[in-house]
Amino acid sequence: TTNAIKLTSPRELLAVVPYLLGFNPTNSIVSLCLSNNRLGLTQRLDLPKPEDADHVAQALLPTLITEKPDSVILIGYENRVGDSLPALESLTSALQSSAMRIHDRLVVRDGRWRSLDCHSPSCCPAGGSPVPESADVPGVVSEFVGQGVAPHPDRESLARQVEPGLQAAAVSEALRSLEKADDRQAVPRSELFTVWPRILDPDGPAISTEDAALAAQSLLDIEIRDAMVAWLCPGTLGLDELGEGVQKLFSSLETALQGNDTGPASTGAQNAIQDHLIRLCAMLPDDQAAPALSILACFVWWRGDGALARVALARALRCEPDYRLAQLLLQMVQLAIRPVAR
Repeated sequence: TTNAIKLTSPRELLAVVPYLLGFNPTNSIVSLCLSNNRLGLTQRLDLPKPEDADHVAQALLPTLITEKPDSVILIGYENRVGDSLPALESLTSALQSSAMRIHDRLVVRDGRWRSLDCHSPSCCPAGGSPVPESADVPGVVSEFVGQGVAPHPDRESLARQVEPGLQAAAVSEALRSLEKADDRQAVPRSELFTVWPRILDPDGPAISTEDAALAAQSLLDIEIRDAMVAWLCPGTLGLDELGEGVQKLFSSLETALQGNDTGPASTGAQNAIQDHLIRLCAMLPDDQAAPALSILACFVWWRGDGALARVALARALRCEPDYRLAQLLLQMVQLAIRPVAR
């Protein structure tokens, strides 16, 4: 969905990594796959203790083998000298044992980077080189900026956006009112569904407390939940595999959105839909959030954002440890199995 970005040096690559991850990494080891001179799978783990360094290889190697890249770039982000070296060396040995080529190994510390495998003072001075700010390489990050993508300062900031916000208590009260009404008379599926065109409208108003409650209740209908996944994420599930009633509902949703030129094929529309799903998740109390968080995780993973998918699934499974869709999605993310459009 993006135009090609040509990276000509480790310096430019390091400027892009926060955009790929969604946040600025610290105390991390990052692996990037290269295939046909293109960046592919990007993975990040917290730096382990030196005695646990082999766990990095055990965690990252299976997905790297599955990806079958031409080569791999390893980056260690550390706060103290040498903190990343045990993990880098452990993963290096594992990659070499699996006959996988390492393109480069970089270490980032105190705003400077150096290569472990380049010893030329002209390009890799002993004191390292400055990690560029976005403003230093505007041509490299302009594609991300143009799409409204900006990395969070850290992973904790990324996770906070899907945690319950100030409106969660009001939505909880609205849900209790709906449940009392539901005891008297079940809300028809078609009425529950009407909330989604409003929530997913990129030009619509802020999500109301009542709409957030209706959305949460609608996702208790497994067919509506699965149809939402099918509509948002082509390649995961076909709408034609679901019942005629729910197919009809989502056919009208698709028509309504396309009428405003905001179908999911558009990158701009995808960004807007993602923002609205994040806002919805932050409005929901923990006891009602797992379905919406799972839909958000599926959508962003379909788009290739493993970091946001992981934090959404972390909250979903904290709220409801046995929620099957969240469990399945977490396995897909951990194994780097990402659906693609048919």
